[in-house]
Amino acid sequence: MNSIPARRPRPPVRPSPSVTEILTRPPDLAPAMHTTLAAIDIAAFGDRRRDDEIQLRLRRQMYALLAEACAMGSLPWWDCHREDRGDGALFVAPQQVPAELFLDPLAHHLTAVLRRYNRLAGDTVRLRLRLAVHSGLVHHDDHGVAGHAVVHLFRLLESGAFKRALDGAATDFGLIVSDRLYGDITGGNGSLIDAGAYRELRVTSKETRTRAWTWFPTPRT
Repeated sequence: MNSIPARRPRPPVRPSPSVTEILTRPPDLAPAMHTTLAAIDIAAFGDRRRDDEIQLRLRRQMYALLAEACAMGSLPWWDCHREDRGDGALFVAPQQVPAELFLDPLAHHLTAVLRRYNRLAGDTVRLRLRLAVHSGLVHHDDHGVAGHAVVHLFRLLESGAFKRALDGAATDFGLIVSDRLYGDITGGNGSLIDAGAYRELRVTSKETRTRAWTWFPTPRT
């Protein structure tokens, strides 16, 4: 009697590569990727009243709120390439993620979860967050991501004009968006972003001279 030949096992289905897998390929296999990138930091992180224990608590809370806000807005936080920056973080989105999600709803969800946390937080552990969003070519090497887009993103985040604008806004959260990204998102007729809610800001930071757009939530009365 002829034996039944063994069924050849099917090859495993490989999921689509994540943004981290794409960016961490060897340099000869990792072309620059055009995508959305964002950076966040904690205002007054180095306040002398904030010892190491408090700083560690603030970092944990920042990451927790950011991950929660991303989940609320269907942003794939765990699929983003992420780099810690001490008092903040850089994250690069998968290419298929719509850039406008980083403005609305992310900024609104961050505002909501931040207000919930700060409602019961003492002065030294109260969080004030700045978020910058840009789009462009992102390169990867053995030490992380790089490129003009990354530099421009941090010029916006760390600019004195943005910090002063947040201080004057009487709120705990501020968003700054590059002029290029703002134009790309609000320029089409199909955009759901309220362009009128953003205010123009002139940024001068090191060798960078540019225009950006800021959004601040309405202060709670």
